[in-house]
Amino acid sequence: MHQKFPERDWKKLRSLKDSALEKLSNRIIEKLNSLIESREGGSHKTYLRLWETMRAEDKIVAALFDDLSRSSAIITLAGWKTHGILSDDDFNDFTEDTQNRINTLMEIMQSE
Repeated sequence: MHQKFPERDWKKLRSLKDSALEKLSNRIIEKLNSLIESREGGSHKTYLRLWETMRAEDKIVAALFDDLSRSSAIITLAGWKTHGILSDDDFNDFTEDTQNRINTLMEIMQSE
């Protein structure tokens, strides 16, 4: 049976979206800056690494932030938690049921 995502948790998730996206974007920029600064293998190899990194990171951003809906909220929050962009304090602000559902999903994902 499909469980409804609580209104309180939906409002919390939406209020966190911009800061979570900012955290992830900052992490990506730091990774790109590190590649640029190292210039390991020369400029062209650095360019190729930047391109591949951007493509890979863009897939993560899309998976975590595109098409945000109540039906995908648990998956979204589990992704945010997995990628370290949902703090423990913010996680604890969600209802106990939502926390349990996220933890269960994360356990399933880690066991695969």
